[in-house]
Amino acid sequence: MATVETRPATRPATRPDRPTAPPAWRLPRFVGHSATETVRRIIRDAIVDGRIPPGDQLRESRLVDMLGTSRGTVREALRLLVQEGLVEYRMHHGAFVQSPKLAGQLDVYVAREAIEVWAARTLIERTEALDLSALDAALASMRTREARQTRPTEETIAADLRFHHELVRLAGSERLTRAHETFAAETRMLLRRHPPYPWRTYASDHQQLVDALRRRDPQTPELVAQHLRLSARLLGGRYAQPSEEDPTTAD
Repeated sequence: MATVETRPATRPATRPDRPTAPPAWRLPRFVGHSATETVRRIIRDAIVDGRIPPGDQLRESRLVDMLGTSRGTVREALRLLVQEGLVEYRMHHGAFVQSPKLAGQLDVYVAREAIEVWAARTLIERTEALDLSALDAALASMRTREARQTRPTEETIAADLRFHHELVRLAGSERLTRAHETFAAETRMLLRRHPPYPWRTYASDHQQLVDALRRRDPQTPELVAQHLRLSARLLGGRYAQPSEEDPTTAD
């Protein structure tokens, strides 16, 4: 099983006629087997959590030095990230972290809706008891003191996406769970642009979904769809956000 150890990266040698400044971000060195997948995951996680910002160049030589692996492994990992949509390749310039263009990225919610509505329908049709403890834990994170900000914090965004990913995982399709993971990564980058939105409403929106699942409400799939469409409208600037004083926003 692959393991990683954190070491400070050394500055790679550059040609005198093309000096470049070292990046502000660092990655843990790679140690172990299954090199391509491990390197892909390390770079992917750094992109998704914002350590490597949109638009930054991913120079192969620097990544080789940081990760302690081969150029071929880094190149293949970047190719997979290009396929996933998190990295773009520019002819004669190399690989760069994708800079999401809002108008062209909101269709991720269309894909998520198809998967999550299916998951909700699957769950409410089951006869056995549902273990919703992971959803409850994610919801609790949305209600912490740190989450009580005008805009969703990184912790709130992470909890939000854990909630939705767990919803899909509970439905039992490994294929759709893997697909949803990719869409969740793109969503996380979009949610950093989320407009001001009352934290109480953010949490209560998700509580409504948990409550509906618990009582096997036949309207649960539609509630999930409405929830995702609201997020897309907020991000697209096509919705007037409720205020904290609005009585409908209380828990």
